[in-house]
Amino acid sequence: MEGSQKQLLILIVITASLTSFLAGYLLTQPAGQSADVIQQQRGALIDRFSDIPGNTTPTPLPPGLLQATAESSLSATNSPDSNAVLYYHPINGFVSKLDLETRKNTIISTTQLNSLTNVIWSPNKNRVITVSRSSAGPTYKYFDYTTRENGLLGANIKDAVFSPDSQSIALVRSAGGDSNIEITDFKGKNSQTILKTRLTGIRLFWPSNNILSFIANDANMGTQSLYIVTENGDLSQLLGGEYGLTVHWSPDGSKLLYSVRENEKVVLQLFDVASKQSQILPVQTSATTCAWPLNQHSIICAAETEGETSITQINLTDNSTKILFSNLIISPKDVFMSHLEDFVVITSAGDQSIWELKLAQ
Repeated sequence: MEGSQKQLLILIVITASLTSFLAGYLLTQPAGQSADVIQQQRGALIDRFSDIPGNTTPTPLPPGLLQATAESSLSATNSPDSNAVLYYHPINGFVSKLDLETRKNTIISTTQLNSLTNVIWSPNKNRVITVSRSSAGPTYKYFDYTTRENGLLGANIKDAVFSPDSQSIALVRSAGGDSNIEITDFKGKNSQTILKTRLTGIRLFWPSNNILSFIANDANMGTQSLYIVTENGDLSQLLGGEYGLTVHWSPDGSKLLYSVRENEKVVLQLFDVASKQSQILPVQTSATTCAWPLNQHSIICAAETEGETSITQINLTDNSTKILFSNLIISPKDVFMSHLEDFVVITSAGDQSIWELKLAQ
Protein backbone atom coordinates (compact mmCIF):
# COMPACT_ATOMS: atom_id res chain seq x y z
CA MET A 1 0.00 0.00 0.00
CA GLU A 2 2.81 2.34 0.92
CA GLY A 3 4.56 1.53 -2.39
CA SER A 4 1.48 2.53 -4.39
CA GLN A 5 1.13 5.79 -2.52
CA LYS A 6 4.80 6.52 -3.11
CA GLN A 7 4.46 5.91 -6.89
CA LEU A 8 1.38 8.16 -7.03
CA LEU A 9 3.25 10.93 -5.21
CA ILE A 10 6.17 10.68 -7.66
CA LEU A 11 3.79 10.94 -10.66
CA ILE A 12 2.11 14.03 -9.18
CA VAL A 13 5.48 15.73 -8.63
CA ILE A 14 6.64 14.96 -12.20
CA THR A 15 3.36 16.23 -13.72
CA ALA A 16 3.52 19.44 -11.69
CA SER A 17 7.15 20.02 -12.76
CA LEU A 18 6.34 19.56 -16.46
CA THR A 19 3.34 21.88 -16.21
CA SER A 20 5.41 24.57 -14.51
CA PHE A 21 8.16 24.26 -17.10
CA LEU A 22 5.74 24.55 -20.03
CA ALA A 23 3.93 27.52 -18.51
CA GLY A 24 7.22 29.27 -17.82
CA TYR A 25 8.42 28.63 -21.36
CA LEU A 26 5.30 30.10 -22.94
CA LEU A 27 5.24 33.10 -20.61
CA THR A 28 8.85 33.96 -21.37
CA GLN A 29 8.37 33.91 -25.18
CA PRO A 30 8.04 37.23 -27.05
CA ALA A 31 4.42 38.36 -27.44
CA GLY A 32 2.55 36.26 -29.98
CA GLN A 33 5.39 33.78 -30.55
CA SER A 34 3.54 30.82 -29.03
CA ALA A 35 0.53 31.54 -31.22
CA ASP A 36 2.86 31.85 -34.19
CA VAL A 37 4.28 28.39 -33.50
CA ILE A 38 0.78 26.91 -33.51
CA GLN A 39 -0.15 28.84 -36.65
CA GLN A 40 3.05 27.72 -38.40
CA GLN A 41 2.27 24.10 -37.57
CA ARG A 42 -1.29 24.55 -38.83
CA GLY A 43 0.01 26.24 -42.00
CA ALA A 44 2.45 23.40 -42.63
CA LEU A 45 -0.39 20.92 -42.29
CA ILE A 46 -2.59 22.84 -44.71
CA ASP A 47 0.27 23.16 -47.21
CA ARG A 48 0.58 19.38 -47.33
CA PHE A 49 -2.91 19.20 -48.80
CA SER A 50 -2.80 22.36 -50.89
CA ASP A 51 -2.02 22.61 -54.59
CA ILE A 52 0.31 25.52 -53.74
CA PRO A 53 3.02 24.81 -51.14
CA GLY A 54 3.41 27.98 -49.11
CA ASN A 55 3.47 31.01 -51.40
CA THR A 56 5.26 29.34 -54.29
CA THR A 57 3.93 29.47 -57.84
CA PRO A 58 3.05 26.11 -59.39
CA THR A 59 5.08 25.91 -62.61
CA PRO A 60 4.00 24.16 -64.67
CA LEU A 61 0.48 23.43 -63.53
CA PRO A 62 -0.20 19.72 -63.11
CA PRO A 63 -2.57 18.13 -65.63
CA GLY A 64 -6.20 17.55 -64.89
CA LEU A 65 -8.82 19.37 -62.87
CA LEU A 66 -7.64 21.88 -60.28
CA GLN A 67 -9.69 23.92 -57.84
CA ALA A 68 -8.81 27.55 -58.55
CA THR A 69 -10.64 28.73 -55.45
CA ALA A 70 -12.79 27.02 -52.84
CA GLU A 71 -14.76 30.21 -52.27
CA SER A 72 -18.35 30.40 -53.42
CA SER A 73 -18.58 32.62 -56.50
CA LEU A 74 -21.32 34.62 -58.17
CA SER A 75 -21.41 35.56 -61.87
CA ALA A 76 -17.88 34.41 -62.69
CA THR A 77 -16.55 35.64 -66.04
CA ASN A 78 -13.25 35.79 -67.91
CA SER A 79 -11.05 38.82 -67.40
CA PRO A 80 -10.66 40.78 -70.67
CA ASP A 81 -6.86 41.00 -70.64
CA SER A 82 -5.37 37.81 -69.20
CA ASN A 83 -5.83 34.21 -68.07
CA ALA A 84 -7.88 35.34 -65.09
CA VAL A 85 -11.43 35.17 -63.76
CA LEU A 86 -13.51 37.96 -62.26
CA TYR A 87 -16.25 37.07 -59.79
CA TYR A 88 -18.38 38.50 -57.01
CA HIS A 89 -18.59 37.14 -53.46
CA PRO A 90 -22.26 36.42 -52.78
CA ILE A 91 -21.88 36.86 -49.04
CA ASN A 92 -20.76 40.52 -49.16
CA GLY A 93 -20.57 41.72 -52.77
CA PHE A 94 -16.76 42.03 -52.85
CA VAL A 95 -15.08 41.41 -56.22
CA SER A 96 -12.06 39.17 -56.83
CA LYS A 97 -9.65 38.71 -59.70
CA LEU A 98 -8.32 35.15 -59.79
CA ASP A 99 -5.15 34.41 -61.76
CA LEU A 100 -5.51 30.95 -63.29
CA GLU A 101 -1.75 30.41 -63.75
CA THR A 102 -0.80 31.08 -60.11
CA ARG A 103 -4.23 30.83 -58.46
CA LYS A 104 -3.45 34.12 -56.75
CA ASN A 105 -6.70 35.72 -55.63
CA THR A 106 -6.80 39.52 -55.39
CA ILE A 107 -9.71 41.50 -53.97
CA ILE A 108 -10.31 44.40 -56.39
CA SER A 109 -13.45 45.86 -54.80
CA THR A 110 -14.56 45.96 -51.16
CA THR A 111 -17.85 47.73 -51.75
CA GLN A 112 -20.45 46.05 -49.58
CA LEU A 113 -23.43 44.78 -51.60
CA ASN A 114 -26.13 43.15 -49.52
CA SER A 115 -28.64 40.55 -50.77
CA LEU A 116 -26.86 40.25 -54.12
CA THR A 117 -28.42 37.60 -56.40
CA ASN A 118 -26.93 38.24 -59.85
CA VAL A 119 -24.43 40.40 -61.73
CA ILE A 120 -24.65 41.16 -65.47
CA TRP A 121 -21.24 42.06 -66.92
CA SER A 122 -20.73 44.29 -69.93
CA PRO A 123 -18.73 42.65 -72.75
CA ASN A 124 -15.69 44.86 -71.98
CA LYS A 125 -16.06 44.07 -68.24
CA ASN A 126 -15.85 47.77 -67.29
CA ARG A 127 -19.52 47.99 -66.34
CA VAL A 128 -22.01 45.86 -64.45
CA ILE A 129 -25.68 45.67 -63.62
CA THR A 130 -26.22 44.25 -60.13
CA VAL A 131 -29.43 42.56 -59.04
CA SER A 132 -30.37 42.45 -55.35
CA ARG A 133 -33.31 41.20 -53.34
CA SER A 134 -35.68 43.71 -51.75
CA SER A 135 -39.16 43.69 -50.25
CA ALA A 136 -40.45 45.36 -53.42
CA GLY A 137 -38.84 42.79 -55.73
CA PRO A 138 -35.47 42.63 -57.53
CA THR A 139 -33.50 45.89 -57.55
CA TYR A 140 -31.41 46.62 -60.66
CA LYS A 141 -28.49 49.06 -60.36
CA TYR A 142 -25.74 50.14 -62.76
CA PHE A 143 -22.08 50.70 -61.93
CA ASP A 144 -19.13 51.87 -64.05
CA TYR A 145 -15.71 50.74 -62.80
CA THR A 146 -13.92 53.48 -64.75
CA THR A 147 -16.01 56.55 -63.89
CA ARG A 148 -17.51 55.15 -60.64
CA GLU A 149 -20.95 56.26 -61.82
CA ASN A 150 -23.76 54.28 -60.23
CA GLY A 151 -27.50 54.42 -59.60
CA LEU A 152 -30.89 52.74 -59.92
CA LEU A 153 -32.18 51.64 -63.31
CA GLY A 154 -35.82 52.00 -62.28
CA ALA A 155 -38.66 49.80 -61.11
CA ASN A 156 -40.47 46.69 -62.37
CA ILE A 157 -37.43 45.32 -64.25
CA LYS A 158 -37.42 41.57 -64.93
CA ASP A 159 -34.20 41.15 -66.93
CA ALA A 160 -31.40 43.19 -68.51
CA VAL A 161 -28.53 42.74 -70.96
CA PHE A 162 -25.69 44.90 -72.35
CA SER A 163 -25.23 45.76 -76.01
CA PRO A 164 -22.13 44.28 -77.70
CA ASP A 165 -20.32 47.65 -77.47
CA SER A 166 -21.16 47.96 -73.73
CA GLN A 167 -22.74 51.40 -74.28
CA SER A 168 -26.46 50.55 -74.12
CA ILE A 169 -28.69 48.11 -72.29
CA ALA A 170 -31.95 46.32 -73.08
CA LEU A 171 -34.51 45.90 -70.31
CA VAL A 172 -37.66 43.88 -69.79
CA ARG A 173 -40.07 45.96 -67.73
CA SER A 174 -43.48 44.78 -66.55
CA ALA A 175 -46.39 47.14 -67.29
CA GLY A 176 -49.69 45.85 -65.98
CA GLY A 177 -50.31 42.53 -67.68
CA ASP A 178 -47.80 43.28 -70.43
CA SER A 179 -44.04 43.36 -70.70
CA ASN A 180 -42.09 46.06 -72.50
CA ILE A 181 -38.68 45.49 -74.05
CA GLU A 182 -36.77 48.77 -73.96
CA ILE A 183 -33.39 49.97 -75.18
CA THR A 184 -31.80 52.64 -72.99
CA ASP A 185 -28.42 54.17 -72.30
CA PHE A 186 -26.22 52.70 -69.60
CA LYS A 187 -28.00 54.68 -66.87
CA GLY A 188 -31.47 53.61 -67.94
CA LYS A 189 -32.21 57.00 -69.54
CA ASN A 190 -33.40 57.91 -73.07
CA SER A 191 -35.57 54.82 -73.21
CA GLN A 192 -37.06 53.50 -76.44
CA THR A 193 -39.71 50.77 -76.24
CA ILE A 194 -39.26 48.40 -79.17
CA LEU A 195 -41.78 45.70 -78.23
CA LYS A 196 -44.88 45.36 -76.08
CA THR A 197 -45.91 41.76 -75.45
CA ARG A 198 -47.94 39.50 -73.20
CA LEU A 199 -45.21 36.86 -73.29
CA THR A 200 -43.84 35.89 -69.85
CA GLY A 201 -40.56 34.57 -68.46
CA ILE A 202 -38.50 36.67 -70.87
CA ARG A 203 -34.70 36.20 -70.80
CA LEU A 204 -32.70 38.61 -72.94
CA PHE A 205 -29.61 38.17 -75.17
CA TRP A 206 -27.82 40.76 -77.34
CA PRO A 207 -25.37 38.68 -79.39
CA SER A 208 -24.63 41.21 -82.16
CA ASN A 209 -25.36 44.82 -83.07
CA ASN A 210 -28.34 43.93 -85.25
CA ILE A 211 -29.75 41.03 -83.20
CA LEU A 212 -31.64 41.39 -79.91
CA SER A 213 -32.96 38.02 -78.85
CA PHE A 214 -35.04 36.53 -76.06
CA ILE A 215 -36.51 33.30 -74.73
CA ALA A 216 -40.12 33.40 -73.51
CA ASN A 217 -42.63 30.93 -72.13
CA ASP A 218 -45.30 29.62 -74.46
CA ALA A 219 -48.83 30.22 -73.16
CA ASN A 220 -50.17 27.25 -71.15
CA MET A 221 -47.80 24.82 -72.83
CA GLY A 222 -44.87 24.36 -70.43
CA THR A 223 -42.54 25.02 -73.36
CA GLN A 224 -40.34 27.93 -74.46
CA SER A 225 -39.56 29.65 -77.74
CA LEU A 226 -36.67 31.78 -79.00
CA TYR A 227 -37.28 35.08 -80.79
CA ILE A 228 -35.33 37.92 -82.36
CA VAL A 229 -36.59 41.49 -82.50
CA THR A 230 -35.31 44.48 -84.46
CA GLU A 231 -35.08 48.07 -83.24
CA ASN A 232 -38.24 48.75 -85.27
CA GLY A 233 -40.11 46.10 -83.29
CA ASP A 234 -40.22 43.44 -86.03
CA LEU A 235 -40.53 40.09 -84.28
CA SER A 236 -39.61 36.66 -85.67
CA GLN A 237 -39.35 33.22 -84.10
CA LEU A 238 -36.21 31.12 -84.45
CA LEU A 239 -37.19 28.14 -82.29
CA GLY A 240 -40.62 27.19 -80.99
CA GLY A 241 -42.34 24.86 -78.55
CA GLU A 242 -39.23 23.41 -76.90
CA TYR A 243 -39.06 21.86 -73.43
CA GLY A 244 -36.26 23.10 -71.16
CA LEU A 245 -34.87 25.46 -73.79
CA THR A 246 -31.41 26.83 -73.00
CA VAL A 247 -29.40 29.00 -75.41
CA HIS A 248 -25.74 30.02 -75.78
CA TRP A 249 -24.97 32.42 -78.65
CA SER A 250 -21.67 32.37 -80.54
CA PRO A 251 -19.33 35.38 -80.12
CA ASP A 252 -20.39 37.01 -83.42
CA GLY A 253 -24.10 36.12 -83.20
CA SER A 254 -24.12 34.06 -86.41
CA LYS A 255 -24.82 30.77 -84.62
CA LEU A 256 -26.18 29.52 -81.36
CA LEU A 257 -26.10 26.38 -79.27
CA TYR A 258 -29.37 25.29 -77.76
CA SER A 259 -30.37 22.36 -75.60
CA VAL A 260 -33.83 20.88 -75.05
CA ARG A 261 -35.37 17.97 -73.19
CA GLU A 262 -36.60 15.09 -75.33
CA ASN A 263 -37.77 11.78 -73.85
CA GLU A 264 -36.02 12.51 -70.53
CA LYS A 265 -32.72 13.21 -72.30
CA VAL A 266 -30.91 16.47 -73.03
CA VAL A 267 -30.30 17.07 -76.73
CA LEU A 268 -27.68 19.64 -77.75
CA GLN A 269 -27.98 21.28 -81.16
CA LEU A 270 -26.28 23.91 -83.30
CA PHE A 271 -28.46 26.49 -85.05
CA ASP A 272 -27.29 28.65 -87.97
CA VAL A 273 -29.11 32.00 -88.02
CA ALA A 274 -28.64 32.67 -91.75
CA SER A 275 -29.82 29.27 -93.00
CA LYS A 276 -32.26 28.59 -90.10
CA GLN A 277 -30.90 25.02 -90.03
CA SER A 278 -30.22 22.91 -86.94
CA GLN A 279 -27.61 20.21 -86.43
CA ILE A 280 -27.70 17.67 -83.58
CA LEU A 281 -24.36 17.49 -81.74
CA PRO A 282 -22.86 14.24 -80.43
CA VAL A 283 -22.81 15.21 -76.72
CA GLN A 284 -25.72 15.23 -74.28
CA THR A 285 -25.37 18.32 -72.13
CA SER A 286 -26.82 21.78 -71.54
CA ALA A 287 -25.83 24.67 -73.82
CA THR A 288 -24.63 26.56 -70.71
CA THR A 289 -21.95 23.93 -70.07
CA CYS A 290 -20.31 24.54 -73.46
CA ALA A 291 -17.73 27.21 -74.32
CA TRP A 292 -17.22 29.02 -77.62
CA PRO A 293 -13.64 29.76 -78.78
CA LEU A 294 -13.36 32.99 -80.75
CA ASN A 295 -12.80 31.21 -84.08
CA GLN A 296 -16.15 29.37 -83.66
CA HIS A 297 -14.85 26.33 -85.57
CA SER A 298 -15.38 24.10 -82.54
CA ILE A 299 -16.85 24.13 -79.05
CA ILE A 300 -15.73 22.63 -75.74
CA CYS A 301 -18.43 21.00 -73.60
CA ALA A 302 -18.59 19.48 -70.13
CA ALA A 303 -20.96 16.52 -69.95
CA GLU A 304 -21.82 14.72 -66.70
CA THR A 305 -22.76 11.03 -66.70
CA GLU A 306 -23.35 9.01 -63.53
CA GLY A 307 -21.43 11.44 -61.33
CA GLU A 308 -18.39 11.81 -63.60
CA THR A 309 -17.74 14.62 -66.07
CA SER A 310 -15.85 14.54 -69.35
CA ILE A 311 -14.59 17.54 -71.35
CA THR A 312 -15.11 17.08 -75.09
CA GLN A 313 -14.10 19.22 -78.05
CA ILE A 314 -16.61 19.08 -80.93
CA ASN A 315 -15.58 20.05 -84.45
CA LEU A 316 -18.58 21.91 -85.85
CA THR A 317 -17.62 21.22 -89.47
CA ASP A 318 -17.75 17.42 -89.39
CA ASN A 319 -19.24 16.74 -85.91
CA SER A 320 -16.14 14.81 -84.87
CA THR A 321 -15.23 14.71 -81.19
CA LYS A 322 -12.07 14.64 -79.12
CA ILE A 323 -12.14 13.87 -75.38
CA LEU A 324 -9.77 16.29 -73.65
CA PHE A 325 -10.36 15.16 -70.07
CA SER A 326 -12.46 12.41 -68.50
CA ASN A 327 -13.48 10.94 -65.13
CA LEU A 328 -13.67 14.38 -63.47
CA ILE A 329 -15.55 14.42 -60.17
CA ILE A 330 -17.42 17.69 -60.56
CA SER A 331 -20.97 18.67 -61.47
CA PRO A 332 -20.67 21.63 -63.91
CA LYS A 333 -22.98 24.63 -63.77
CA ASP A 334 -21.29 27.05 -66.18
CA VAL A 335 -18.33 26.60 -68.52
CA PHE A 336 -16.29 29.27 -70.29
CA MET A 337 -12.80 29.83 -71.65
CA SER A 338 -10.20 32.25 -70.37
CA HIS A 339 -9.57 35.31 -72.52
CA LEU A 340 -6.33 33.86 -73.93
CA GLU A 341 -8.05 30.47 -74.38
CA ASP A 342 -5.41 28.62 -72.37
CA PHE A 343 -7.90 27.41 -69.75
CA VAL A 344 -11.37 25.95 -69.53
CA VAL A 345 -13.11 27.33 -66.44
CA ILE A 346 -15.92 25.42 -64.68
CA THR A 347 -18.22 26.68 -61.96
CA SER A 348 -19.37 23.87 -59.67
CA ALA A 349 -23.13 23.40 -59.42
CA GLY A 350 -22.69 22.17 -55.85
CA ASP A 351 -20.92 24.99 -54.03
CA GLN A 352 -20.24 27.54 -56.81
CA SER A 353 -16.48 27.10 -56.42
CA ILE A 354 -14.28 27.70 -59.48
CA TRP A 355 -12.24 24.96 -61.15
CA GLU A 356 -9.78 25.10 -64.04
CA LEU A 357 -8.36 22.87 -66.74
CA LYS A 358 -5.23 23.93 -68.59
CA LEU A 359 -5.42 23.12 -72.28
CA ALA A 360 -2.50 21.61 -74.16
CA GLN A 361 -0.55 24.13 -76.22
